[in-house]
Amino acid sequence: MRVILITGVSSGFGRAMAKEFSARGDAVYGVSRRVPGEDVMACLAGHIQGDLCQPDTAERAVAQVLEKAGRIDVLINNAGSGIGGALEETTDEELSGLFQINFFAMTRLCRAVLPVMRQQKSGRIVNFSSLGGLAGLPYQGAYSATKFAVEGYTEALYSEVRPFGIHVSMLEPGDFATGFTGSRVMALSEDSPYTPYHKKALKRIEADETGGSKPEVLVKTVAKILEKRKPKLRYGAGNPFECVLVKGRHLMGDKLFLFLLGKYYGTR
Repeated sequence: MRVILITGVSSGFGRAMAKEFSARGDAVYGVSRRVPGEDVMACLAGHIQGDLCQPDTAERAVAQVLEKAGRIDVLINNAGSGIGGALEETTDEELSGLFQINFFAMTRLCRAVLPVMRQQKSGRIVNFSSLGGLAGLPYQGAYSATKFAVEGYTEALYSEVRPFGIHVSMLEPGDFATGFTGSRVMALSEDSPYTPYHKKALKRIEADETGGSKPEVLVKTVAKILEKRKPKLRYGAGNPFECVLVKGRHLMGDKLFLFLLGKYYGTR
């Protein structure tokens, strides 16, 4: 039985992972701002309610799991949020808040759990990045910036902790049908010159998200990562066209890639 700590268990990927790994016999502990529904609470070994943007939440979560279970085998940093709109109109406050949940919350949890895993001489960390961490997506630029940061941090962490028997991977999902669409904050003024282009891009973004695969599909990828003796650093999941377009950007060069990206999102 593995002891797994998952962030953002109240909805989306976190909710699906909590239910799946509990059903597999793992002891799942969850962190979220909101109390999850009864279906999730029933399968959790423990729930820590707290705002991961607050510096003490990560240490408190790890301490509570250790008090109950005595160890932590897997950390899955899933919690995140998004901002839609033009970068010019995204405020410092909005950008800072997004980095707090998408990036700094992840780094705090990694710092809190690594001493435990080093002492155990084993552990798995899975950080959620995105295809948006491999390409700057128009009108999701703030979100892409946070995920680019996740990419760099996780790649460096992979090498640093490997000598201690700790394996680090990151998941790069495309668009999935979760509650992410409805919770996205919009950074756009009423008389914005970007409005016509933003509307086109948003229409494509929301169509891809609402028409995407269910979160349970991605959970299977996470399960495979945890079952591998030597997992890779990066794992993609999602719409095949999106994955091929983003993964193939270095083969086609910036000019062609950005042209295709602009056509796809209606900015060309």
